[in-house]
Amino acid sequence: MSNARIHIQWQHKTLCLLMAAMGLSGAVQAQLSLKRQKYDSIAAKYSNEHAVYTDDKHTLIIKEEDGQLTASTTTVAEKLFISEKSLNTFNGEGIPGGTFSYLIQADATAYIPEKNDYRVVKNLDKNGKVSLNYTGITRKTVTRTTSTTVHEELRMLSGFHFGNDVPTINSVYEVTVPKYVKMGFLVKGADTSRIQRSVTDNGGTITYRFSAANLPAEKEYDNVPSPLYYMTHVIPYVISFRFPGAKKDSLMTGSMDAHHKHKYSYVRGMNLKTDSFLNRKTAELTRHAYSDREKVARIYDWVQDNFHYEMLYLEDRDGFVPNPADTVCKRMYGDCKDMSSIIMAMCQKAGIPAYFAVIGTNDKPYTHDEIQTQNLYNHMICAVKIDGEWMFPDGTSHVQPLGTNRWDIQGKEAMIMLNDRDYKIVKIPEEPSSRSVTTMNTTMNLSYNDVNGSTSKQYTGYPAWEIGDALAYIRRKEEKDELVRSLAAIGNHKFLLKRYDINASGSGDKEVSLNADYTLGGYVQQVKKDYFVNMNVNRPFLDLRVTEEDRNVAAYHPHKEIIRETVTLNIPDGYRVTYLPKAAKGSVDGLWNYSFTYTSDPKSKTVTLKKVYELKTMKIDPAQFAANNKLVDGLKEQYKETVVLTAK
Repeated sequence: MSNARIHIQWQHKTLCLLMAAMGLSGAVQAQLSLKRQKYDSIAAKYSNEHAVYTDDKHTLIIKEEDGQLTASTTTVAEKLFISEKSLNTFNGEGIPGGTFSYLIQADATAYIPEKNDYRVVKNLDKNGKVSLNYTGITRKTVTRTTSTTVHEELRMLSGFHFGNDVPTINSVYEVTVPKYVKMGFLVKGADTSRIQRSVTDNGGTITYRFSAANLPAEKEYDNVPSPLYYMTHVIPYVISFRFPGAKKDSLMTGSMDAHHKHKYSYVRGMNLKTDSFLNRKTAELTRHAYSDREKVARIYDWVQDNFHYEMLYLEDRDGFVPNPADTVCKRMYGDCKDMSSIIMAMCQKAGIPAYFAVIGTNDKPYTHDEIQTQNLYNHMICAVKIDGEWMFPDGTSHVQPLGTNRWDIQGKEAMIMLNDRDYKIVKIPEEPSSRSVTTMNTTMNLSYNDVNGSTSKQYTGYPAWEIGDALAYIRRKEEKDELVRSLAAIGNHKFLLKRYDINASGSGDKEVSLNADYTLGGYVQQVKKDYFVNMNVNRPFLDLRVTEEDRNVAAYHPHKEIIRETVTLNIPDGYRVTYLPKAAKGSVDGLWNYSFTYTSDPKSKTVTLKKVYELKTMKIDPAQFAANNKLVDGLKEQYKETVVLTAK
């Protein structure tokens, strides 16, 4: 029997792999044999599960080395495989990491009881990162994965989350620091009551311990911006420290002033260099503009039309520093920081004060009152104040009009960095439902069991801007056809798009219009002399139903909206209306509502269905689920209503 051991050392992106065959000591064999009874007991208790983590422990150690604070995290994950499915589905093990962190050690051992064998499995990808995938294992195998990661930037500690895709018996997060280091912790998640906390004085160090026992497998939820909204996690941060003999504290975070000072260091002195092209272009764009708002709008439109957004990845401190405007202009592309840089520089050249602002999209469920670290942010925008109103021209969108904001920063807090001392926290407003209106008009002509006609859709607000952004990136006709088909589709799966035109306005509110001709095969039921026609060819808002019975996490939606729909059925010659559904409406205060109205006009030989829907909120809380679902069920019943036409 032998134990293959992997030792991986990775420092400053240089990887050295050492492999050695090592004999497994009799003491270790005896120890695991004694534990076998414990593992058998766990397997019996969790017989309905595929696998279970018996231990999941992360230990963060902060200490002083050569006059600097250093930080490293050691992880230990022990997993017991129970079902046959687990052998191929749950046999991977992730190695924790993050921005400004690098792996220096990783070991993986699997004890296979049926073979009384130990083996190590290692996969090393082309980027030098480690992914562990245990193979050749059997039921009741116990794997033990350990790793050590060094954190280069203490302001970028990623923290720990409790729970896994299978149950966890023992989950622990420990942080040990010298006594002269003052720590802070943010605990977030849907259920933080399971977390036990303790603080231990070890003499020269302090250990903060967060633990939880017998955690069920972590659930995933739809209609949530990110798992951070519900998974229980701890984010550590260093507030300050004072080395022995020092006269004052060194501040890192824990206060907005210290936080702003650090963030401002990334943009201090940006765009002081004069660029002749940008000077000329700014003057050209703003010539004869009658207001500051028009000047900014012209600059914003030019950047949107001429620059390509490209996401850049964070590898070092420079990943947080925007490129100067002249560099961005030469490249004609950039990420959110670069887009902010060129818009800001041109606004300033036009005599309009402009500033960098950092913000977290709705992926980040944190506020500045809760934490003051980089964990708050994943986006940068330009901030300008016009007529007393803050506006945030965001070059990552090709079509967002000035004065509006990307859907995923509604309700989020931006920190506007005014100078090296001053900042302002501004909450981005949520756009009202009246800002995003979709108007649909459809005609229906019967031909035996088929339907043909035309449909048109007018989009304003977020639906229009989403479509406009998609069109901006489309290069092939096939892609455009597929997009339009998804937008125009009505009725059933036999929808056939015959002809269309789509127009995205490049100015003003940047609306989108779509017109199409269609056919629907086999859509109408005909029984003897009667036609049964369901005029609900569009059925929005059914996806608002919350299906998880035990869900304790709010359901989120990208934006508020109004949908107005008119469907006109042309009555065939020789037929008359013998049944017309009654008008109907439903609502839940503060959430959403709908109304249906059917009318028949013998003179024009038409039946008209008018529908209006309004989503008034971006979040439905668990206490509102029952009322919400009842409203959806009522709407679903309305979608079953049919108009009956009978031969005269």
